[in-house]
Amino acid sequence: MKRIGLLILWGLWLYGNIQAQSVMHVVILGDSNTFIGGDQCDKPQGWNKWFKELAKPLSCRSYARSGATWTHTPNTVYDIEENTGVLSDNNVIYNQVNRLLKETGEEKTQPTPDLILIMAGTNDLWFASKRPEPLAKYIRQNCETLGTAFPKARIILITPPPFTRVPMATQHQAAAEIEQCAQAMHLSVIRLDRAKPLLPAKKLIKRGYSKDGVHTTEKGAKVLGHYIYEQVQKLLQQ
Repeated sequence: MKRIGLLILWGLWLYGNIQAQSVMHVVILGDSNTFIGGDQCDKPQGWNKWFKELAKPLSCRSYARSGATWTHTPNTVYDIEENTGVLSDNNVIYNQVNRLLKETGEEKTQPTPDLILIMAGTNDLWFASKRPEPLAKYIRQNCETLGTAFPKARIILITPPPFTRVPMATQHQAAAEIEQCAQAMHLSVIRLDRAKPLLPAKKLIKRGYSKDGVHTTEKGAKVLGHYIYEQVQKLLQQ
């Protein structure tokens, strides 16, 4: 009986390990709330650090940049080196995609991703006068490029986390647009504008989740990272 019990425990441990590493290589694109977690997803102020800790992938690489947007400007060009930390013509998801393609293709310095998470849109809303075009065009463009380059990868779009600089009604509209794009392209989506642990946005600072109503503290990042991990797990099991 003792041997059987040990075999059962070993089986449960093995199953847990397989589940934990069912996604081998993860890539994350996005803006400042991902960028503050570091390129290696190891800084506690970013949600991606906590996601990585729970998911335990073989690799987890962030290409996020502070100030990045989904949408381009008329002057946007190919530029994978810029890291201004603010809104600029070339600080866009498009160039994060290009950097990923170069590192996994031409340079072969990064493994081919199994899972690609993209959390962006905060700056498109916050600085709407500088990014007036609809999100859909650029979401489709970038996701089609990724889908062609990595046909076996699972792509999950994540809507912006609630923040205080833009009315929630506007955030809901943008999240719905991102969700519609995902559905049209047969991609998965996580709606953070509906995430109960993060709502209401007006209490983010009071609850210690944010210092400025936009960017997460370590406490807020942990809550966000755990929530995204749980939602990703649900989607991967579908």
